[in-house]
Amino acid sequence: MKELLLVCAVAAIIVFGYFVMKKLDAFLANNRRFIDAEIAENCLYIALDNPMILDSLMPLFEKFSKANPNCQLHFLFGNTEDIYDKLNKNRIDFGFIENNASANDDTYRCLIISTKQNSIICEKAGCTIESLDPSVIQTAVIWKKASNNAFANSFSDFLFSNQAVINVEYVK
Repeated sequence: MKELLLVCAVAAIIVFGYFVMKKLDAFLANNRRFIDAEIAENCLYIALDNPMILDSLMPLFEKFSKANPNCQLHFLFGNTEDIYDKLNKNRIDFGFIENNASANDDTYRCLIISTKQNSIICEKAGCTIESLDPSVIQTAVIWKKASNNAFANSFSDFLFSNQAVINVEYVK
């Protein structure tokens, strides 16, 4: 009889532990979503289809970062189709793509800026990758019109207010 009582007590503790763990899992999952959302609000995800223009854009990003020190910038690289796909899925905030790409006026905003293809230093290989044509190129900055991210709205305002400066200063 003692063994049966012991087995029942252990089973009850296991069942109780199972329900406590389910509650704990739900709590942790909810907190994880909350933390991810909070982190996403303090970040801008910027994708480029040509990483060689990043160097000419660095003064722009530095100026924005100084004005918004709580915003983290994350840079990604991909082709134009991937950039549009990630914009549609709200995985990135801005895309810097070739000027000849088309943007749907109902969904996206677009700003044309001048950039320059600069060399890229590959530290692991110990070499520099240089552009065959280092001339100034026109780059389209695209983003979705409706954004819940305050930093995305701030960056778009920043782009419009500094468009003339970008086209003159950042291509030197």
